[in-house]
Amino acid sequence: MMRVGLRRDEGAAATELGYVFTFALGLMFLSSFSIWVWDLEVATQDRWTNEAMQENLLTVSAAIERADEAARLDIDARYAEPINLHLSTASGLGLQIWLSDDAVHISDEGQSYSVSQPISGAAGTTHSGTLDLAGVQTIWVVLDAGVVTILAEQPGF
Repeated sequence: MMRVGLRRDEGAAATELGYVFTFALGLMFLSSFSIWVWDLEVATQDRWTNEAMQENLLTVSAAIERADEAARLDIDARYAEPINLHLSTASGLGLQIWLSDDAVHISDEGQSYSVSQPISGAAGTTHSGTLDLAGVQTIWVVLDAGVVTILAEQPGF
């Protein structure tokens, strides 16, 4: 009868340890790559959000300038222009837009993003209005009775 005994095989143990360390190294690289890709996605999303808000601001300020131009031609003029907004579905940002006599402003709830676009104010009009942009797809720049304002709904004229 042949005796089978246990043999001390250090080569097999070293191979198993190599597998474990290779797996751990791969897991570390995969985790690092995932974090890097997530940071890249967040940075791209932030950049696109900032560009969309800046584009909204420029488009609204250009419409206000056109309303002021209409008022310079005829102070009793009535003017309404729709502006289709970017980021209309970004309700989590808490964005607000408001007018003052010398600028259009957009900011979020935490004031982490706040930007203004100067307007000429060359007409004898006043500018007013504040809108919460959550879910709003179109805003209206309206000139009526010498006042330029922004509305979320069509003014009806």
